[in-house]
Order: sequence, then C-alpha cells, then structure tokens
Amino acid sequence: MRPELPGDGSPASDLATPSESLQKFKIRVDKLLTKLEGSPAAHTRITEQKVDKAAYGNNFPEATGLNLAYERVHTRLALLSKTLGDQLEAMGITVDLADRGYENVDQEHSERLHAIQQRTEIYYKKPDTGKDHGAHGGDESKPGDGSSSGNDGL
Repeated sequence: MRPELPGDGSPASDLATPSESLQKFKIRVDKLLTKLEGSPAAHTRITEQKVDKAAYGNNFPEATGLNLAYERVHTRLALLSKTLGDQLEAMGITVDLADRGYENVDQEHSERLHAIQQRTEIYYKKPDTGKDHGAHGGDESKPGDGSSSGNDGL
C-alpha cells in the first residue's frame, strides 16, 4: 500500500496547506475586509445612516410601528456588519498564525482573537437540536392570524 501524498486526491490532500496557499487566502481575506470597511455596508457607515422618526409622519400608529421595525432592522444590520468585519479579521489572523506556527503567536494577536471571540459569543444563539423551528424560528404549531409579517409583527 503506497502512502497518501498531498495533492493526489487522497483524504490527506485536504489537510495539506502550503504556505503559499495560506498567504494567498489571507490576501483575499484582507482585501475583503478592506473592501467592506470602505463600503456603505461598513459598521461605522451603517450606524451613521438613520432615518428620523418624523420622516414616517406623525400622529398615526402605523408610522410608529414602521419606525420601530426600521430601528430593529437597522440595529441588526449594524451588528451584522460589525460581526462580518470581525470574522474576516479573525480569519486573516488565524491563517497568518497557521502559516507561521501556533507556537509563534504574539500577545497582540492572541488578545485580538480573544476579544473577537467574546463579542461573537454574546450574539451567538446555539441552535435547539430537538425541534424544527421552521423559517421564522418560532413556534410554528400555532397558525398566525395574518396581522403581522412574522413572529415580531410590525
């Protein structure tokens, strides 16, 4: 039986990570992060883009409901943008560490990865493996009355 060599289609080839490949991947990740930070989807730009409550009109409940829905979506988009940026940064750091060797991890990278992990864990919701929650993630056993667009309504 011949030994399995990287690149020959064997399962071991999936584990081969030549330095050049990791560096190319890191460059791509860094470019994505730079592109995100320079785009309208950047965390700082999303938080600056707000629609004033008065823009929806005054003195009717639908305007208030629309503003609340907008605020909820806007907050989640800002969080998503920040989390995406964090994950791209973490991926770039870990690729660099895998290339240099984990024994050469400096304190700055270690602290940065730890901070990103802590922030991510705050917003991570572990899936409930016992139930199928359907598309909305709620209790789908009770039919809706059609008065909302989802579990939270408008």
